[in-house]
Amino acid sequence: MQTISKNTARSLVIDQQLPAPKKGKKGTLSTIEHLGYVQLDTIAVIARAHHHVLWTRIPNYQPDFLKTLVEKDKTVYDYWAHAASFLPMRDYQFSLYRKWEKAQKDKHWYEKNPKNMVYVLDQIKERGPLMSKDLDKGIFTKTEAWAIPPIKQALMHLFMDGQIMIVGRQGFQKIYDLPENFLPATVNTDLPTRAAYIEHIIRRDIRAHGLITTKSIGHLLKISIKEKQAVIDQLVQTGELSPIKIKGIEHLIYYGFTEQIENYSPKRGRKQLHLLSPFDNLVILRPRVQQLFDFSYLLECYVTAKKRKVGYFSLPILYGKTFVGQVDLKADRKTKVLWIRNLVWENAVKKVELIYEPFLKKLKLFMVFNNCETIQSAVKDSRLLALLKTM
Repeated sequence: MQTISKNTARSLVIDQQLPAPKKGKKGTLSTIEHLGYVQLDTIAVIARAHHHVLWTRIPNYQPDFLKTLVEKDKTVYDYWAHAASFLPMRDYQFSLYRKWEKAQKDKHWYEKNPKNMVYVLDQIKERGPLMSKDLDKGIFTKTEAWAIPPIKQALMHLFMDGQIMIVGRQGFQKIYDLPENFLPATVNTDLPTRAAYIEHIIRRDIRAHGLITTKSIGHLLKISIKEKQAVIDQLVQTGELSPIKIKGIEHLIYYGFTEQIENYSPKRGRKQLHLLSPFDNLVILRPRVQQLFDFSYLLECYVTAKKRKVGYFSLPILYGKTFVGQVDLKADRKTKVLWIRNLVWENAVKKVELIYEPFLKKLKLFMVFNNCETIQSAVKDSRLLALLKTM
């Protein structure tokens, strides 16, 4: 079994997660196809997560690229990976296995109500694409005051089961229709076997991450380690995959594509600085980030204010192959100010002063992306404040 340095492993992972950028709508599609999915999230203190992830990788990214790919080109669709996500239409077939699994179960967070589901499905069949607001919520009442409305529960179950799909959005409001009314004729709609589904997930995650452990493959999907390992072992036997150990974390076995590992040489060039979304594919597996990059990251919006150490929605700062800190930002859309609410550098980082210039350069681009016009700081950092005055 080959052993590589942690530095080489980091390079390979970053090169796979942040490959040479491609521009425009085509670049957006190829990025989603390469990553396998891009997660959505409702938090909007800055640009939403899916747009942020794509902006990080596509120099001239515009939100309309994604909207066009979903609603007009139909090369991207809206479903669940480990969470709500945009996925490439070329992989649509493999979503059918998960939908089939969901359809066999009685609930997805809530008990299924067949009466409500029939009503919603009949309305969409009769009237065409609909949003939840287009349905008569008054005919059904909540059984618990805290529960989401019954109509939304019915939509959720029909969506997860695959009986309806999201065909577009108005703002963040979902538009639903029947799959047969939306899917391109070329899409494969044959239900894959469980073995084919698991193999797809393995290939998807290794392609996206470069190196990954069996445990990390299929994040939050209900696939046992035993099932994943059985397929991985087969792919190792054929020579397609290779097991790898990394110096410093030899107790873990990572897997990568043999051809890529054998031919890999780290890219050379100027260090790039990235402000990553908390939901970026590179950092969504927190234990993996800790193991490979020695970077401990916690999204603190789920932590009570008193216990936060960095801030509500801090962004990991990646500089070259090293996570150098976190910055908590907020886009004030009324005043068009991008606020630096907190900035924390990692203790292990030496010569922080060398990072300020690339950090501010990236922050300025991020300001424009968030439709802001100025940057202001609540952080009393003399060097930071001095540099901001020159912008």
